[in-house]
Amino acid sequence: MATRLRLHSFIKTAALAVALLAISLGVNAQTWYIMGEYIWSPPNPQGTFEVTHYQAEDVEINGMEYHTVYIQGQGVLLGAYRNEDNQVYYCKWNGNTYDDETLLYDYDLEEGDFFNDDDEHPMQVTEVSTITDNNGIERKMLTFSFIGLPEETEFWVEGVGSSKGFVNSGNYTPTDEGAIFHLLCHHVDDDVIYVNPEYDTCDIDEIEENNVENGINIYPNPANDIIKILNINNLSVKKIEITDITGRILMNLGNVEEINVSNLPNGQYFIKIDDGESTVIRKFSVMK
Repeated sequence: MATRLRLHSFIKTAALAVALLAISLGVNAQTWYIMGEYIWSPPNPQGTFEVTHYQAEDVEINGMEYHTVYIQGQGVLLGAYRNEDNQVYYCKWNGNTYDDETLLYDYDLEEGDFFNDDDEHPMQVTEVSTITDNNGIERKMLTFSFIGLPEETEFWVEGVGSSKGFVNSGNYTPTDEGAIFHLLCHHVDDDVIYVNPEYDTCDIDEIEENNVENGINIYPNPANDIIKILNINNLSVKKIEITDITGRILMNLGNVEEINVSNLPNGQYFIKIDDGESTVIRKFSVMK
């Protein structure tokens, strides 16, 4: 999965530096832009997709105030977090209520310290360094390895989160839906605070695909009831799946030319078209 990331500095004009440091630590609205990779046939990714996590309303859990985190476009509640000194605590939303609080980040860790000691593969800090964010502010960076998984690494940037996405800290295996995530960049309000040095952009308006160009298109997009599949090269389709942006399968179909999506709520989705040898993934929106 992830490889050791090289440390670069991204420095833009420093403006209101002290204020930006304050909001980066959780005072103002925050947004995390994330790229995901489908790995239905490991180890080679079968396509990429984008996800936006954003901070929304505050909630009270067990007498303490938390900031909720949602998936943008879907309105899916992921959980809620709170900051306490240099620690971040998180309560995952299980669909009905919030789970018990867990420690999501501890930015006080130093080289050699362990995190998630109770896990099968705990994380160990291998390097502590300092980076300069896009506003000229220095931030602590922690690089981790996973015990028993020598190729697996992760890094945290203080006030930003994990290289695997804010709520994915410590995830050393793909999700149940067959996807892995990579943080692209982090916004506070309208300011780009941090850009992952592995990527050269914070623009994720267009999905990047790692698929064979085989002439499959879908229309209309956005759709409100029916999506039609244009199979220009008469590909022999074996299976079609519709998933949400987390990779959860919503429909499992055979070789069809039209799909009724009228029961799907407004938002972004993916259609996965498999011919038995290759897979095409297309993004579409439902808008009623």
